[in-house]
Amino acid sequence: MAFWYHYAILFEALFILTTIDAGTRIGRFMIQDLVGAAWAPFRRTEAWGANLAATALCVAGWGYILYQGVIDPLGGVNTLWPLFGIANQMLAGLALVFASVALVKMKRERYLWITAVPMAWLLVCTLTAGWQKVFAADPKLGFLAHAHKFGAALAQDQVLAPAKSLADMQRVVRNDYVDASLALLFMTVVLITGLLGLRAALRARRSAVPTALESPYVAADAR
Repeated sequence: MAFWYHYAILFEALFILTTIDAGTRIGRFMIQDLVGAAWAPFRRTEAWGANLAATALCVAGWGYILYQGVIDPLGGVNTLWPLFGIANQMLAGLALVFASVALVKMKRERYLWITAVPMAWLLVCTLTAGWQKVFAADPKLGFLAHAHKFGAALAQDQVLAPAKSLADMQRVVRNDYVDASLALLFMTVVLITGLLGLRAALRARRSAVPTALESPYVAADAR
């Protein structure tokens, strides 16, 4: 048992560290790309200044979530944790969307089923789960139903677990609405990305040459 205890701790530590590392790296790219749309020099990933600034902003976001979890036991990480599973699998679905579009652009449609089948399964599952997490009538499942339950109790000055005071009840209701809003945002991003990916794939299908490269297509010498 002592061996398995340390093995579990090691696995958990590595999982958290790799998740934060990958999340910070991706967050830095997204921040640089977003800010770079308004100020082009910030998009230069080879520039130390832009890299450090974007990384600092991303780490500050992580730090704020952790800080909120310390000062507010009902907030911070606990607020976002119910979204982790949905967001994680939605990210996998988006990656498969990009891979499917890349295959079409490379004119390798015969392999498209390898990414398209799991992509369709993930998108259906995650969008269904997201819809249920937002709109399910069961307070144990739906964010809005849970918020309405605690809101009704708050109106009658009742305290429900895990809240220990009326102030905690207000935080629970606010956190539910935050989760519902973020879940809807995630679902919207996935739908828009899927539609844009479909449009890009159809456009690539109409091209007679591969379009996977950003540089102009150059036919190989027949010799």
